[in-house]
Amino acid sequence: MKKRSPIHAYKRLLARDQDWDYAFLIALEKKKLQRMHDYFKYQGHPEVNRMAARDIAICIHLIDIFMEDDAAYNTWSSKSFSGELNWRKLDDSMYELDDSNITPLADFPVYVNTRNERRFFCNTPIKNALQEGHRDHAILLITSLRQRKALHLYHLIREYKLMTWWD
Repeated sequence: MKKRSPIHAYKRLLARDQDWDYAFLIALEKKKLQRMHDYFKYQGHPEVNRMAARDIAICIHLIDIFMEDDAAYNTWSSKSFSGELNWRKLDDSMYELDDSNITPLADFPVYVNTRNERRFFCNTPIKNALQEGHRDHAILLITSLRQRKALHLYHLIREYKLMTWWD
């Protein structure tokens, strides 16, 4: 059987080429990392490639987190933002959101360490929002903190491990 060209793996992704969008660049990286993971996991020396496959799997999961495509984020967003928005017409032909029946945001389903939020934000907005009683704003900030931490960890793994995956 003839081996397929690697171009076929990227065909669907490249058909939606968007040069202005960082998400497209990340999607390309994720696709390449998935192909590398399969190579390291199923070919070559298992002991040598086991650590590389593990690191690449972690990177793929981190991409899912900071691109808001993981199970925890999808569960939270479907619980928090499902429902209908009602608008009310004002006198000057403008519309305003009717917030009388808006439900509060659901708690985020996974734990996010907020004690080191100062490393990822300029100050402590989560702590301040909770002290001021703005629970929904704090939850949104927690999801943002989780994404920032995932992005930071992704770049750390790539910085320290990228050159050693092929040794």
